[in-house]
Amino acid sequence: MPNKSLAAALLQGKCPRCRQGDVFAYPATRLSKFTVMNTQCAHCELRFEPEPGFYQGAMYVSYAFTVAFIVIIGILLYVLGDPSEWVYIGVVIGVMVLLIPLNYRYSRLLYLYFIGGIKYDRKLATRR
Repeated sequence: MPNKSLAAALLQGKCPRCRQGDVFAYPATRLSKFTVMNTQCAHCELRFEPEPGFYQGAMYVSYAFTVAFIVIIGILLYVLGDPSEWVYIGVVIGVMVLLIPLNYRYSRLLYLYFIGGIKYDRKLATRR
């Protein structure tokens, strides 16, 4: 099996060490369980929570995503005709509610990949 790139593994929610196993137990479209994470990688047995409370720092990544989306939505609405402030508020709230599963998942994935201190191991990726 060919090695996945960092971007492909991150977008698909794969393990940062082997880029094979899934970090989340269910797809993001399953709204009742989009937050459920596997405790460890099925391929390389990496624990996805390096220490208790590890993902509290992912709140900052989530905050950055939220601010970026609010700015992008605000600019788009302004360019498309500068509607009233209630339209801005309604559209921002609606879009942010729709993006909750993606915001949650990718803030945790980015935090795990870049702050978790886990290095990619090519040998583990080709095992099995």
